[in-house]
Amino acid sequence: MSSEVSQTIWDRPEPGARRAAYTREQIALAAIAIADAEGFKAVSMRRVAAELGAGTMTLYHYVRNKGELIDLIDDAIMGELLIEDGEMPADWREALGEISRRTKAAFLRHPWTIEIPPGTEGGPNGVKHFDQTLAALAGTGLGPMERLELSALVDDYVFGFSLRHNRVVAMVEGGPAGLAERASDVVRGRWSELIRERIAALSADEYPHVHEMFTGRDPVDVITEMIEGAFSEDRFERGLELLLDGIERRIERDSGAA
Repeated sequence: MSSEVSQTIWDRPEPGARRAAYTREQIALAAIAIADAEGFKAVSMRRVAAELGAGTMTLYHYVRNKGELIDLIDDAIMGELLIEDGEMPADWREALGEISRRTKAAFLRHPWTIEIPPGTEGGPNGVKHFDQTLAALAGTGLGPMERLELSALVDDYVFGFSLRHNRVVAMVEGGPAGLAERASDVVRGRWSELIRERIAALSADEYPHVHEMFTGRDPVDVITEMIEGAFSEDRFERGLELLLDGIERRIERDSGAA
């Protein structure tokens, strides 16, 4: 069995200055611009080359295949999560909160990132983000594996929030700006009668708790309130604070037990 590790794009230096018309950052940003405008499926070697004003074969001088192009895209997105050197908050809650907000912002800017296939090769920005996340939790006094578990827990919350948000954006035309208002308009408009019919058809015996939510009220008003609450400006922060509160209590409990 071979012990060799396949070479990645990060193992090779960028092309020499005499032939380097494009940097890896420029290539990644061109691909991201295509995905932002047309979706991830639109990204190809040919499309990126056209975006740069280059021939497809010229692009292969810098990027050997689609897999390496995806590696560049992934690492460029990871770069958006990084905190500038010297600006990492000293308090672990503030530090982890800042990383979480940057992560959420990147997912909302680029909702297609969920389509990036697994198995991308970690680039320098990805490694630095990982290091910053461990550094953010260093003040907890926990070991590396415990810090990793807590960071994964917060990531799960951020990813889940972003995924749900982006799915609603995809359902309601017009993009993320004014999302709650537009979704509420849809509920009060073309979906109103359907909602009333569906709620009226629910059995109180079979779905008692759902039925209780709508008792004595117009179902359209209830659904509208749910939408406004789900997409209020501070909902992400409220959830993040609850999660960090729980982590802090666990740390305090474990410290007391020790």
